[in-house]
Amino acid sequence: MALAQYTEDSPAGKILTYLRRNGEATIRDLEELLGISTTAVREHLAHLEAKGLLTTRQARGGPGRPRLVYSLTPRAEDLFPKEYDTLVTLLLREIASREGEERLDALLDAVGRRLAEEYRSQVSGADLEERLAHLRATLEARGIPVEVQSGGTLQVLACPYHDVAQEHASVCSMERRMFEQVLGEPVQIEGTIREGRRCCHFQIARASE
Repeated sequence: MALAQYTEDSPAGKILTYLRRNGEATIRDLEELLGISTTAVREHLAHLEAKGLLTTRQARGGPGRPRLVYSLTPRAEDLFPKEYDTLVTLLLREIASREGEERLDALLDAVGRRLAEEYRSQVSGADLEERLAHLRATLEARGIPVEVQSGGTLQVLACPYHDVAQEHASVCSMERRMFEQVLGEPVQIEGTIREGRRCCHFQIARASE
């Protein structure tokens, strides 16, 4: 299991994986897991706590001072692989099978409108170049690498829906229509990653043209 930022066989990776599987652990548990000293375990835990990945509680297990028990924060879940693409692909496949491709396109269109509403609050400007700059910044903030070139060209360098789009080309159309609604201008698809291109190339044409 790959962990973002941490290799699976690193001390931090082993701690995170152990806590995800077992829910909680004491320092003694982690000493046995890693085969290192208490001081070394504490150093790794302090690092993970500073990253906001661990939380602690006190637990009594007999006489003496309470022990600290460590567990993962909700933020730590973001480090672990997710099966979102598989789930979405299966859901879209089921909708197309039960309701037909036209119904699927209509649902994706509605999803695109909701996305456009989210983006529009962050994209403004009197001219297209300014709106494109704001759209680029918004997409980049969500981890989607984008380039804007002169002449109204928007290049998405990594498809945010890559696995889903391989089976459903209508996802690309949804994104095109979403960009139209955000930018307020007609948008054409000149090529996509799905087709084997280096990027998804969207060409914006001013309505007055």
